[in-house]
Amino acid sequence: MKKITKALGITLLAGSILVACNSEEDTETPNNGDNGTSDEQLEDDDNGVDEGTGDEGEDDSDENTESDEGDTGGGLGSDQEFGDQLDLGIGDTAQISSNQGAYEITIHSVKHEEEIEGNSSMFDSFIVVDLTVKNIGEATIDAYDPVNILDQTYSLDSSGSNDFSTDFESIDSISGELQPGEEVTGQAVFHIDTSEEQFIRVQPGLIAADGVYNDAVWTFTEDEME
Repeated sequence: MKKITKALGITLLAGSILVACNSEEDTETPNNGDNGTSDEQLEDDDNGVDEGTGDEGEDDSDENTESDEGDTGGGLGSDQEFGDQLDLGIGDTAQISSNQGAYEITIHSVKHEEEIEGNSSMFDSFIVVDLTVKNIGEATIDAYDPVNILDQTYSLDSSGSNDFSTDFESIDSISGELQPGEEVTGQAVFHIDTSEEQFIRVQPGLIAADGVYNDAVWTFTEDEME
């Protein structure tokens, strides 16, 4: 009987030891299922965020800077400065600066015409103007641009007539491109109202819009026309 009691006691003691061991192992083992992330993974994630944020941010900044620099590139606009030239006459040259470049315009002569190619003027008559355009800027320009900035009027307080040279085959209208230093001679045509005094000028609207940076006015009379 004593042997049986002793055996039962040993068995119970062994069972208690096993239960205690299992309990300690459960306490020391981390519950990865709850956290889902180990310390090593957290360190890796932190490093990944730092590297991605730092490098990519710098690249974006560089790209934006390069884009901004490209947008501010210079165009054709002239940086030459000329004063207003308001007392010019036939035979005189104006120097003009504009957003298309810098050029000289010389008016050599003005001829009065009642008709051109059988066509009457929308006003009283025509004038045919012989002129030379010279590119004094640093960029190639359209040779017609300097002619196209001009208009003709009998009063500086009134609106004017633009050039119509391209409407007539018999008129030597100016066209093509002008390299820096090159010049070309041709003709412009304006419809005019009869008046003792006439003006050819830079269109006021272009000056107001900052398309042309300085003014020029040629004054002539009926007696000076051919």
